[in-house]
Amino acid sequence: VSIQRSIEEEHGIYCNFTGSISIGGPSSLEQDGDFFDIGSQQLVAVRLLVDYINRYQCGITSGDQNYKLQLLTYDDQSSTNWTTTIANQYLQTMDIWLGGYSSTLTSPLAEASVDANKLLLAPGAASTPVFRDRDSVFGTFPPTAKYLAKAIEGLANLDDGPKTLATLWEDLSFTRGVCAAAPDLAEQNGMKITSQQVLPGENNVEDLVPLAQKLAEEDPDVVISCVYDCAPWMKAMRNVSWSPKAQVFTVCVGLQSFLEKVGSDTDYVMGVTPWDASLNISDAVTGWSAEDFAKKFREETAREDVTYHPASAAAVISILAQTLENAEISTLDTNNNETFTDVWSDYIRNNSFRTMYGQISFDENGQSLAPSLLIQYDGSSTGTVRTVYPNETSSGPILYPMPSWDRRDCLKLSDCEISSGGINFCDEDGYCVCADTDFYEPVGKGTTAQCVPAEDFNYILEGLKVMSYIEVGLLLLFCGLALFWTLYHRKNTLVRVSQPIFLQILILGSAISSLSILAVGIEAGYREEDSATAIALADAGCMGFPWLWGLGFAITYSALFAKVWRVKRLYRAAHRARRKQVMVKDVMMIMMVVIFVEVVILLIFQFVSPLRWERYVLQDINGYTVSSVGRCNSDYGWTFMAALVTFNVSCLIYALVLCWQTKDLPSDFSERNHIFLSVMFKFQILILAIPVTIMVKSDPNTYFFTMVSAVFLQHCTVLAIIFLPKVIRIYKGEDTEVTIANTIHRTMTARRLNTESSFQNASHPSQSHRFTESHESIFASGSSHHPSRLESKKPSLDPSEKELSNSDSGHFPSRLETKKPSLDPGETKLGNGDSGHFPSILETEKLSIDLGEREQSNDVGGKTQAEEKSGDQSPQPVASFDDEKSSDGSCASFYSKDGDDVLPKEGEEKKQASPSGSNSPLMHEDPEQFGLTRQDKSFC
Repeated sequence: VSIQRSIEEEHGIYCNFTGSISIGGPSSLEQDGDFFDIGSQQLVAVRLLVDYINRYQCGITSGDQNYKLQLLTYDDQSSTNWTTTIANQYLQTMDIWLGGYSSTLTSPLAEASVDANKLLLAPGAASTPVFRDRDSVFGTFPPTAKYLAKAIEGLANLDDGPKTLATLWEDLSFTRGVCAAAPDLAEQNGMKITSQQVLPGENNVEDLVPLAQKLAEEDPDVVISCVYDCAPWMKAMRNVSWSPKAQVFTVCVGLQSFLEKVGSDTDYVMGVTPWDASLNISDAVTGWSAEDFAKKFREETAREDVTYHPASAAAVISILAQTLENAEISTLDTNNNETFTDVWSDYIRNNSFRTMYGQISFDENGQSLAPSLLIQYDGSSTGTVRTVYPNETSSGPILYPMPSWDRRDCLKLSDCEISSGGINFCDEDGYCVCADTDFYEPVGKGTTAQCVPAEDFNYILEGLKVMSYIEVGLLLLFCGLALFWTLYHRKNTLVRVSQPIFLQILILGSAISSLSILAVGIEAGYREEDSATAIALADAGCMGFPWLWGLGFAITYSALFAKVWRVKRLYRAAHRARRKQVMVKDVMMIMMVVIFVEVVILLIFQFVSPLRWERYVLQDINGYTVSSVGRCNSDYGWTFMAALVTFNVSCLIYALVLCWQTKDLPSDFSERNHIFLSVMFKFQILILAIPVTIMVKSDPNTYFFTMVSAVFLQHCTVLAIIFLPKVIRIYKGEDTEVTIANTIHRTMTARRLNTESSFQNASHPSQSHRFTESHESIFASGSSHHPSRLESKKPSLDPSEKELSNSDSGHFPSRLETKKPSLDPGETKLGNGDSGHFPSILETEKLSIDLGEREQSNDVGGKTQAEEKSGDQSPQPVASFDDEKSSDGSCASFYSKDGDDVLPKEGEEKKQASPSGSNSPLMHEDPEQFGLTRQDKSFC
């Protein structure tokens, strides 16, 4: 390729050229060539200077004649063979030769130029062997032995600077020569060489990764890479996630191609250069400063980076022009075979040249004496290169140590500084340090480093936990007080009636179940991240709740169930006129069955599919969790919990049925109302808590509050309903045997009278007021005895009859009479007989009295023989009690409706007329028309 410039009149200048001087040589013109990038830049710089000289200075002026410069360039395809071919075939007639880029390609050209006795100016070679013993060959690059001098010197002079150094190079003349000088330079500056590596095979990432791994193990402070293509080594270091504190390249720094290949990885990388655009110097030929040249070069190429390579090439043309114009051609000694090459070479060797590249002079080998500069990418987003050493020419400080890959990625590629809206920064390890640590936390590293909202673990609120501790404390305190009270009053009649052994069992169950509240509040983090102890404790809490709650429920329920079941058995026996004793051991067997079934379900649950603590992600940002929730979970957890709840609910339903079946028994004897309310409360709370906890399971605070409240209310209400009435009655003194017996008697009589009142109103509404008046008088008296049914139906009563006598012979006896010598006047005198007496549990702790006997005996409508003989017209009790038979020696027959005895048989009723002589109008009716059936019952 021949490039020629025709000179026309321009800016009023007209050039009359006497002749031309041909210059040129090989250059890498193929875009895929190894040296195309730098070689093409140097060619552009040469053309800029040639055009300027030809156009604005009318070429080279020698004497009074002008000679134009003719530039000829040939493609060497980045090959030494092609370089040799071009030199031998195309350059022999050329006046002055120009070298291409690299010492490798310049070396054969230098050898050919000596043979052809041609002046060779080499702007792209630094290897000393290229120039040694070749007087007509000159280069503007510093010698390879001094190429790294300023770089090593500048690093060694740093405070806390590097102490160790490693080198690696391509096996080419320039790169080998530059790195070969490193050991001596390191020693001169107090540094130690750790290794010197030659690149294995081709300069590619795959071959360099093992070498990078080896250096990572050595971990030198500085690595000097003598290579032409720097990108593979950068990528190899990136692959092994290692970088030294300082990376120095002989080439590449400032090249656009290098920036394009590795992007922001060029940050903080150092390079060696003989030139920088900030140099304060101007060219003697063009008058351009270093910055002027850089500006024109950018305009010509549209490149932002202007390295020393094109400046070196431009300096070669400036040196050539100064030599051609100033060398004394007239002194040429042709007799001694002196040529123009000799004259020009002597002039170049003995003079200094002012160029935009710097003040250039040459050493004995023909290489530049100008010192190299240490340059570095400043880490800015624009990829700006600054001169950092020597200090007199620097435009910024040396940035040492070079950040790690992660830190650089954090600085350049992450969202660290903008992720939380605060002033965040990246630390040395590449993590993001958040400004607002109360609401943000650092996540990721390097490119992923950022501040995200602190993960909301949705732990249970401390206030709720404190509340749960208080509730557990209250329940345990309640249990402790109830146990102490039970033991303290264990000989009290009321406590004995309430069966203390079952009260104690109920307290035990409530205490165990209350501890399940503590198990619900145990939490942990992620299984993979939290400590093994924390996870084990959380797992224990997961299974601790069903165990504590289930066992506590079973024990509490079994105690309540045993109390009502015991009374039910006695009631059934009494209903059949049989004497029945239900011992504690009989009831304990039932309790053991309930607890055994509960334990079996829990054991299967524990060994087949136990609950385990797991934490689930609710929300994340770019893969980083910002909200999570922990809960207990297992593959079949719901199945076992459903079985447990179903069994407990079934037990509660059965207990409610038993309570209903014993609803007519006196409450002081069976605690029917209290047990019914306790079971009903447990049932209602359980039924309501199950769906609510399922619905709020995703909200740990609501879930926790619901579970804790359900357990607390279940056992607090049971304890309150069972114990508080007893405490109040003992406090009021209503705990004596007589008081209890009277209360039971009044309860049974009131229930019977209410039944008869309903029957009376339905049959004879006009007489209902009379029954009501008598009914009210009974309870107004406060006496323990009760009028007979016939007395309550009299049309009128004497005033004295409205007050029932306390000495009435029809009162109900109790065994207490046999133990008390006397009673207060206001108390009912109880008979000594065993017939009709109230529960023997007043004397013993086992229940052996047939409650049905009492109810049936109360319906007996006949008078005693003593009453018939005396003719006493005062109100009489309904019946007397006898263990073997009724007072008249016969068994009484009754009509009953739905199991309640409401009316005596007609024949017996007629025998017992009212004291006034009138019969009850009810006796003239047919009882069966009211749906009553005849039942014969005997009492004992």
